[in-house]
Amino acid sequence: MAHVQRAQGDMQSVVRQLIDEAPRGWRHGIPSPDEPEGDRIREEDDSLRVTPDETGRAVYVYVFDLEARRLDVFSTRAREGGRRIRSVVFSQTGTPDLRALDLLPAETVDEPLLPGEELSVQTLQDWLEGLPTLETESTRLYWGDTKQGPDGALAITLRVATYEDGSIVQVVEQLWNVVPPSARLEPERVRNLLDALVDVVRENPRRLDPFWISGQDTLRRSGARQRKSLAKVLRARWARSSYSSK
Repeated sequence: MAHVQRAQGDMQSVVRQLIDEAPRGWRHGIPSPDEPEGDRIREEDDSLRVTPDETGRAVYVYVFDLEARRLDVFSTRAREGGRRIRSVVFSQTGTPDLRALDLLPAETVDEPLLPGEELSVQTLQDWLEGLPTLETESTRLYWGDTKQGPDGALAITLRVATYEDGSIVQVVEQLWNVVPPSARLEPERVRNLLDALVDVVRENPRRLDPFWISGQDTLRRSGARQRKSLAKVLRARWARSSYSSK
C-alpha cells in the first residue's frame, strides 16, 4: 500500500519496480537511507526464490489488478486456506479507499453528515475528562493526553492499569488514532463514537483492552454517525476479533 501511495496511484510503475525489475523477489521493500529502494534478492544470493509456481515460501501473495486499480492480499498459510485478507482500491492520486476494505455488514451503513465547528485537541481532551469511568474489579482505563498528528488527525493515549490488593502492578499504554482529519469537521460524530465505546465496553468487561480499543478505526472504515449505529459497529468488530475468543 505504501508503495502505491508513494507512486500516486501509478500501480503499473509499482509492478514494474517490485516484480519486473526484481524477478528473484525482495528481502524487504522498505526504503531507508542506506537502501533507498529496499533490499532486493540478487542472482548471487543463496536465498530461495519465490516463483508463481512456488508460493510455499511466501506468507502472503499480493495480486495487482491494474485495470481496477485494486490490490488484493491472500494468505498462503495452510490454516488460512488461501483466504483473501483484504482488498484496497486506489484513486487516481494514489489514495487508498478504506471503504473498499473487507467491511462487516454493520460497517456499511451511511448516515447523514453531522457538520459542525472543527474539533480541537482541547475540546476532545475536555470530552474525555467528562466520560464515565471504565473499570473492572482489577483494571481501570485512564484517558491520557490528546494530540494532533502531522496530517491533522487526532489521537488519544490510552492507559489501562491493573491492580492487585489496591496497588498498581501493571500499566499498558496504547495510542489510539481515532479521529481522521475529515471527522474533525463532524465533532458530534466523534462524540457519538466515544459514548458508543463506553456503552459497548460496559456491556462486557473483557472489552476493556487497550489493544482492542486502539485498533478500532470506525470513523475511517464506516459511514456510521449515530451513537446506536456506532455501537453496533463496535460490537461487530469485537465479535470478529481474536480478543473475543480469548
